[in-house]
Amino acid sequence: MFGKKTETPVTSVTTPITPIQTEEKKVPSADTRPNTIIAKNSIFKGDIEMEGDIQVWGKVIGNIHVKGGAIRIMHAGKIEGELNAPEIIIDGHVEGTCCAETLDILEHGELRGISRCGSMSIRRGGLFVGQSEQVENKKKPEVERVVSIKDNQGDKSKAKNSA
Repeated sequence: MFGKKTETPVTSVTTPITPIQTEEKKVPSADTRPNTIIAKNSIFKGDIEMEGDIQVWGKVIGNIHVKGGAIRIMHAGKIEGELNAPEIIIDGHVEGTCCAETLDILEHGELRGISRCGSMSIRRGGLFVGQSEQVENKKKPEVERVVSIKDNQGDKSKAKNSA
């Protein structure tokens, strides 16, 4: 029971690992999208057009247009202008127009202006002063195939009778 244990030699077999090349996805995921940061205590004047995500910690005076990404206005961030992106998250201060599929105003967020979005949420503590216009999401609805149960049973009975 408490005797000396003998160790058995372990044989290791190594096999070469060959890398498998996979096709790259055309739609970038959140992990692979480029991320632009406007630092705290910085002021950016002008319009921004880009692909990927942008985080605003400083101040932007101008319009931001993002394709395939999100605009995040962080707690210290301030924007004066028009925002256009699939997703906008506000935890700072925005004066202007927000056009998005989804718009989220967080606890410290403040939007003063116009909201044009498919869906909008405001957390407790968030502030929205202005006008809201609902825009339908650009996603095309999937065509539903509806088949009546009675029609299917009738077809089967007709097939049996004719056979």
